[in-house]
Amino acid sequence: METPIFVPSLPHPVDRVAKLLRTLSQVLLLATLVLMVLFFIPGTMGLALFPKVYLVLFGCLATLLFASLATLRTGAVTIKFTPLVTSWWLLVVTGILSALLAPNLLSSLFGEMLEIHTVGFLGLLGLVISLLSVVGNSKKFVLYLYGSFVVSAFIVAIIFLIRVFAGVNTLPVPLLQVLTDNYIGSFNDLGILLGGMVMVGLVALAQLDLPKKGLLILSTLIVLALLVLANVNFFFVWLLIALFSLMLLMYVLTKDRFGVSVHAPAYHHPLPMGAVSIIGLVFLVSAVFLIGGTSLGTTLSNATGVNYIEIRPSLTATIDILQPVYADRTLTGIGPNRFAEAWNLHKNVSINETIFWNTPFTAGGGYIPTWFVTTGSLGVLAWVLFLGSFLYTGVRTLLMSKATDSFWFFIGSVSFVAGLFIWILSFVYVPGPTILLLGAVCTGVLVVSQQKIVPKSGRTFNLLSTSKTGFILIAGVMLCIISVLSVGYNASKQVVAVYLFNTATKNISAEDTNAFAIVTGKIAQAAALYPTDTYYRNLANYQYSYLSTLLAIAEPTTVEQQQIKNTVTAALTAGQQAVALKPTDALNWQMLADIYGGLALLNMEGAKERAFESYQKAESLDPKNPSYVLQKAAIESRTGNADEARRLAILALELKPNFTDALYLLSQLDIAAGDIAAAIAMTESIISIEANNPGRYYQLGVLYGALQNTDASIAAFTTAIDLNPSYANARYFRAQQYLIKGETELATRELEFVRDLSPDNVTVTDLINKIKSGEITAKTLTESQTIAENAEVITENDVTTTNTVPDSTLLTPVNTSGAKKTEEKSKITTDESSEFVQP
Repeated sequence: METPIFVPSLPHPVDRVAKLLRTLSQVLLLATLVLMVLFFIPGTMGLALFPKVYLVLFGCLATLLFASLATLRTGAVTIKFTPLVTSWWLLVVTGILSALLAPNLLSSLFGEMLEIHTVGFLGLLGLVISLLSVVGNSKKFVLYLYGSFVVSAFIVAIIFLIRVFAGVNTLPVPLLQVLTDNYIGSFNDLGILLGGMVMVGLVALAQLDLPKKGLLILSTLIVLALLVLANVNFFFVWLLIALFSLMLLMYVLTKDRFGVSVHAPAYHHPLPMGAVSIIGLVFLVSAVFLIGGTSLGTTLSNATGVNYIEIRPSLTATIDILQPVYADRTLTGIGPNRFAEAWNLHKNVSINETIFWNTPFTAGGGYIPTWFVTTGSLGVLAWVLFLGSFLYTGVRTLLMSKATDSFWFFIGSVSFVAGLFIWILSFVYVPGPTILLLGAVCTGVLVVSQQKIVPKSGRTFNLLSTSKTGFILIAGVMLCIISVLSVGYNASKQVVAVYLFNTATKNISAEDTNAFAIVTGKIAQAAALYPTDTYYRNLANYQYSYLSTLLAIAEPTTVEQQQIKNTVTAALTAGQQAVALKPTDALNWQMLADIYGGLALLNMEGAKERAFESYQKAESLDPKNPSYVLQKAAIESRTGNADEARRLAILALELKPNFTDALYLLSQLDIAAGDIAAAIAMTESIISIEANNPGRYYQLGVLYGALQNTDASIAAFTTAIDLNPSYANARYFRAQQYLIKGETELATRELEFVRDLSPDNVTVTDLINKIKSGEITAKTLTESQTIAENAEVITENDVTTTNTVPDSTLLTPVNTSGAKKTEEKSKITTDESSEFVQP
């Protein structure tokens, strides 16, 4: 009989592999989110936001991969039902359903570079929220994360203030050119970030017992943020800060007074005077800017040189788009990432009287209202459910006793306040991807805080206990890994394609004989990697431009004739491919129509009919845009059908009464017909009705110029310029008349003014040089066509900026930094961004 031996029970050894995998997932997620705010890639001007999105995507995919492997190693899965996380994924499901019923599935799901209005970006935000709720549940993780955000905000604030007070070129910072450039996104995104930091700082002042040094540092950060906000001058940011600081001020002053008798001696807890002073200062500053925002903004703009006005469709204009969309597709809307198409279809025609007549707004007045349009009533319900869950989670966290866990109570308070700040602003503005990702981070950390403060008994399943559950675990992890690799591979192709496309024309000299081959080669590579209509449309445009160059050759050789044939084929193929990829975009049909229109002028059989068919299709998708009608008028004019050309030009003017190119075409038709006197009489009678339309005076000046009545022509152009001082074509043609009179100095001065309006206009610069050198005569200048008007409207990264506030209730300025109201006398402004192409 063996003697029994006592063996002590040893603790289960720590699985080092599982621990390493979990640690790697945490480090990857933390590094990704820490780098996100200030991350950029040198040499990607105009793409500053693009790398951030893909950094977060690849970082989250890597985190998910290691977290899945850690789960496979341990075999344990803990399931906790979190309403806030679930409600966000319901948003994603609603977006997918709407995308499946939309005509352009890939555009709605992923867009060209995972734009913020795609379902893919919603999924990325959901991935951030979900991973944070699972991986980022340690105090050290959250401290490093939020600490890095504060440091990043401090850095961008310091960079901006140094560039304001010491000069734009003081700091050798990459990518930043103009004063309003920053590493966050738009200038208003910078304001949102620092506004959020102010609110977080106020929460810290109210909740933390800070030493004097900590109070000084925090107060300094808040003051720096306020200085930047004063330059941004974003009304809704000031409004939220004012409301929050007022509520917090009342709370701080009364929090120790409840239940205390009026006759009782002063309470023994000292009043935090430093915190109260800073909170009061924040409220005072925000209240001052709320009351005198426009005048203060103008004063600061003049003092600092900050001139930034972002324009968005107003709430009224957004509702005007939503109503017809719901009449057609109530439940699912027009489809994600398709607001621009809805805008083209349903915008108010009065917008054509502003300089934004041809601006493709990709979003409405706010980020969330845009989703109301694109995903229908199901999207509305999904957003209401998410926001309700967010409010419920945040309020429930705040109502818990601070004694439960002071650290997580503070983190929960900060996350709720900052997240609520971002989601409220998403109703009235369209934040960039950086701000929306920060909103997702705050939402995810709020979930973690709520779980720490209000522990829930999640159920843990050991899936390695049986072979069946083990198979389920292995299959699930394999599916997750395959999905991660698949998404990562396709995202990599998208990244390379975007980079190739946006660097196609970079560092290409105009004198480079191989420029055309280099540009089209890169765009073709981008289209092959990730086919989109934008790539093919631009490829067609370059082919069409090159075709125009070849056709200008007087006596082409055999090789050049073959090049012409090949270029025609390549241009048509690319244009047709763009239409095939996205037939709902009017720009694709316009590009194809332009190519056929050019071939129609070469008397190619059937080209004119196909051009008109394509223009008609573009008109059906963008019925308020007069440029397609005018293109047809130009073709009719060039092919000898003057009557039809006149009819179409008049139709274009019915859509846009101040359309310079249409007025010029009518003038040329009148001149060619020899009816100048009658045309002048007709124009003058129209002026008696449209006295504030500078375009009609421009038309009158062209007609008087054709009669060689120089003084009357100059007088008409002068009136047009008085009504709209930025009317480049009126100044350009007035310079012609000055030159005819021999007043070379006045002509040169006029053209220099036009050049200053549009510094990139090479035509005007060349004319000035030739006039000064005596190489150009009045006759040569008179034979010139219209020139491109100065670009008062700039759209970049889906942000539309200008230098004047439009006189329209349908378009509203987001902020008032340097705002300059259009003068009352020029309510009907001239065309500033015409895309009229004369085939």
